[in-house]
Amino acid sequence: MKVIAFVCFVIAFGCQPSIQGTRLRLEMTASQQAVLFVVHDEEVSYGGGLNAVKNKTTWHGSMTLEQREEFSSLLTKWKLKRTNNSLGEGVGKYNIRLREGSSDETFELPLTDTNATKVYDLLMKVADSRFNETLDALAKPSVDAMLQNRGLGEKDD
Repeated sequence: MKVIAFVCFVIAFGCQPSIQGTRLRLEMTASQQAVLFVVHDEEVSYGGGLNAVKNKTTWHGSMTLEQREEFSSLLTKWKLKRTNNSLGEGVGKYNIRLREGSSDETFELPLTDTNATKVYDLLMKVADSRFNETLDALAKPSVDAMLQNRGLGEKDD
């Protein structure tokens, strides 16, 4: 009987879900804009426009070490001095859910919150890397072409 009670105890308390690392869900909504970021440690998922409205992400990538350090620093500042300011009518906002360990917080901040904007800007830089492959594939101009283009707009005498 004691064995059954022990097994029940282990199942009841040993199978509780626990969050490993940091998870952040940041939704930015403004007039005709919507962006969704989902972060799990250094992994970032991004969705914009209608995808964000439909709660979908369309891109997934990773932060660099420097971006991860900046992200951790910003979250630490956030936890130390976060205030819930009231939002005005028609003003955009950040809807945030931050989960670390057993802590799970959900809050709303105005677009004027500087720390939230810094987190948003950092995550946008990470998401902008989705264009790198396309940009790197574009043809690079040769030195001759650049010199030739330099003369455009000049009149021949």
